[in-house]
Amino acid sequence: MIRYALEKDAQELVKLRIDEQKAIHPDASADQEKVEAIEKWISQSIGNVNTLILVSEEDGKIDATCTFVVEHNIPGLVDNGNYAYMCNVYTVPEKRKQGIMANMISQGEIELRARNVCAVYFDSVSEPMISLSQKLGYVHRTSFYSKDLVD
Repeated sequence: MIRYALEKDAQELVKLRIDEQKAIHPDASADQEKVEAIEKWISQSIGNVNTLILVSEEDGKIDATCTFVVEHNIPGLVDNGNYAYMCNVYTVPEKRKQGIMANMISQGEIELRARNVCAVYFDSVSEPMISLSQKLGYVHRTSFYSKDLVD
């Protein structure tokens, strides 16, 4: 069952976020300060009108999560300025390749359209995520530059 995250899900979502981050950054430590930052962000984001956190639950256990953070930017001549950043996309290994994430992303897109969001974007180094997103109609664009502001 795919549903919106609830306050009671916070600790499971923290664990999934840490698992997702360890998969991407295997040498990074999950020290207390980082874990507390994740806990704070998730607690503040559940129920926030500009954050859509979806979970897939089976037998009372969350096995996947996908978050969309809605950004309200200045409108342009070709769009309304409302974008969503897709992040924290993670499925526990034993539940992968079952279509759960494809369904979650599609359900999220329906909700985002209802919120007048004109586009979704994400960044990822995960080949499975890149492959899935392409199957769902996402295209790679290289129209922005970034600069890290922290060491």
